[in-house]
Amino acid sequence: MAVSGFLKTMQEIKQAEIADHRRRMPLASLRREAETLAAPPNFKAAMAAGTPADIGIIAEIKKASPSKGDLRADLDPAAYARIYETAGARAISVLTESVYFKGGLADLKTVCTHTGLPVLRKDFIIHEYQIYEARQAGAGAVLIITTMLSSDQQSDFIHLVKELDMAPLVEICSEWEMDQALTTGADIVGINNRNLSTLEVDPNAAIRIAPLFPQEIIPVAASGFSCRKDIQTGIHAGIFNFLIGESIVKSEDPDVFIRSLKNDD
Repeated sequence: MAVSGFLKTMQEIKQAEIADHRRRMPLASLRREAETLAAPPNFKAAMAAGTPADIGIIAEIKKASPSKGDLRADLDPAAYARIYETAGARAISVLTESVYFKGGLADLKTVCTHTGLPVLRKDFIIHEYQIYEARQAGAGAVLIITTMLSSDQQSDFIHLVKELDMAPLVEICSEWEMDQALTTGADIVGINNRNLSTLEVDPNAAIRIAPLFPQEIIPVAASGFSCRKDIQTGIHAGIFNFLIGESIVKSEDPDVFIRSLKNDD
């Protein structure tokens, strides 16, 4: 799959990273470790529980971003995982990309050992090795970015994620990507208001695309929702799960902020 812009940069970074990781642990060894672990908390069930009256917040561990730079470079993943769970988050997302987002697999492992919530590995997945890494770390879900993959690759990755007792959160940013997601086996689809190739934002993407989904598909707003008013707009479009990172980590009190996202008062 030909990619461009920021995603091309990330593809090159990931190719080098995977090669380095494979030198330290071959795929066969990683696979054996991953396949012996108990099933992680059920991410799909957590997303299916979202309703207009009881929305699901996927609270994110996000130290930095390519567009904003450092958000909270000293963020303690273990402490934030406990705060997120206490505040009523439905799941936790952990960025494991190190160059632009300053995350890592160590953060993912830490969060998985400090919460009973389902945990999403959020990264730029281009190889099955990364999926086994997520499973070994304890993740219950893996982000699959449609823009980065051919239909065959995406179908294979979705199948592997499910085979490993995890859930694929398949990310799209347009109507045509929705078609690829649905034909490759996605059942939880994240709509990103930001085009990851150009980093441009379409603020209405999620609320425009979500009503087009078949009833059995679970939509997730993957970016651009940062307050209760935004969430109410999403609810009216049939979105009951929201992945929120930047506004939570930049808030003075993440516990209070998450509760404010879930309630009108």
